[in-house]
Amino acid sequence: MERNKQALVMKPQIQFMPGLEETTVPGRIRLTKSENGETGTATFLFLEPTIFSFFFHFPFLDFPQIVTMDLLWEKKKITSNDIKIYFKEGKPLLLRAIVIFRNSSDWFHFLHFMKSYSKETGLFFSQNLHLMEKPIRTSDIQ
Repeated sequence: MERNKQALVMKPQIQFMPGLEETTVPGRIRLTKSENGETGTATFLFLEPTIFSFFFHFPFLDFPQIVTMDLLWEKKKITSNDIKIYFKEGKPLLLRAIVIFRNSSDWFHFLHFMKSYSKETGLFFSQNLHLMEKPIRTSDIQ
């Protein structure tokens, strides 16, 4: 019985396609929050996420339209539909996803996800409200 309970607890992860875990850790997650603390955003930047290379390794598959980012943990989910892909020399390079928080409950759920995800991936907070693993240079993006 205990084994089944453990199997149901999902490790925190990000997915751009259902069932396919994104193993690239975001290079930066920028947080903004309104003055009253009720609303805000989290902007995720992925430099060369594995979702891009997955389709280059399997050329018989069409490159998908990536239209959502799902943050998954403990049978919970936050979904963003604000996705943009930046290209360099005709190849996808950077993926930007923005999560919008409309109330304090959304913030609470996001922070709970980030606490779990940070433990799993080693992300950390810097002083200017960024979560980061490695810097992304703007010269990489065209």
